[in-house]
Amino acid sequence: MPRHGLMTGTLDYLRRPLVANITPGMNVLIVTDTAHDPRVWQAVMSIVSELGADGTLALFDPRPADYYDPPKTVCEAMLHSDLNILLASTGMLHAHANAVAMDAGVPVICMDGGMTLEMFQSGAVTEDQKEMAIRQYWVATNIFGKDARHCRVTSKYGCDFTYSVENRIFIPNMPGDDFVAYKIQNVSKVQNRKSNMLRFLYPNGEFNIPPVEYSGSGKLVIDLCMHQIGRISSPIELTVEHGRIVEIDGGADAHFLRNYLEQYGDENAYVCPAEASVGINSKAQIRGVQREDKNILGTMHFGLGTNVDVGGTLLSNIHMDGVILEPTLYVDGDKRIENGRFLRPIDGPLG
Repeated sequence: MPRHGLMTGTLDYLRRPLVANITPGMNVLIVTDTAHDPRVWQAVMSIVSELGADGTLALFDPRPADYYDPPKTVCEAMLHSDLNILLASTGMLHAHANAVAMDAGVPVICMDGGMTLEMFQSGAVTEDQKEMAIRQYWVATNIFGKDARHCRVTSKYGCDFTYSVENRIFIPNMPGDDFVAYKIQNVSKVQNRKSNMLRFLYPNGEFNIPPVEYSGSGKLVIDLCMHQIGRISSPIELTVEHGRIVEIDGGADAHFLRNYLEQYGDENAYVCPAEASVGINSKAQIRGVQREDKNILGTMHFGLGTNVDVGGTLLSNIHMDGVILEPTLYVDGDKRIENGRFLRPIDGPLG
């Protein structure tokens, strides 16, 4: 187990999603591993107890890759909980076990991916949830629009990548007076899924798009961070043809990604982009951790592998997001983001 400091600083932001979703008598399962900051699950266990719920800790060896299932006994326990809290060092939001549990009606609070206690005290977690929900609506409406068809992304590192979003822009509801911050929501209707998707991601702050499968083409250059790699030391260049990665070029991180996909991926792990999303959290900071970095305002992240839980059709052993820090985005030939800055309003209607 890695060494971490003492439990210091505020627990206020860590408490907020728990207070909003836990009631006395609930059976709450905390899913974590020995590579995660133990102070986080210890704090969560204390808060769960304070709220009058019955907390159970599932602690196990780290999984070999993001989105691999926990041990079978934990998978079974996830089906019989009132609430699952994901705190693993590897991402488990897209894991099969979590999808099955959500489909069975068990909600999830996802705080996994290696977030330390300090990351729950500053940065992305401090963003106003309602303001961000409003921003998400305007990004969907003004930056894309429900009739958007074609996207092109470039960057200073040589990215020049195109893909189709035709009939894939799902406009979220504008939050009303009944908006409850940090509350678990069923996002299946927004993303046109029949199965339950009862979840709250934390920290959060992205507008999700599942591009048309196999429509990607060109060079996609990831320059900030990526699942399993963390902060990237040198850009990773993905050459994509007919929606599939055919080459991975770059330095040590590209070498790691090639080997990782060979070892843990499957055929659909090479489909790109499975997701193409925009960061909308104005408080998010560069951490080298996916759970926060992909939410940075004006960034874009592109996923490989599974995308059924963001409105697509793909299933894979894995899901990996790679982040571009300062992208330029064209939608149907019109520039909408330039070097990470929005060129249309994201807080109200157009002109």
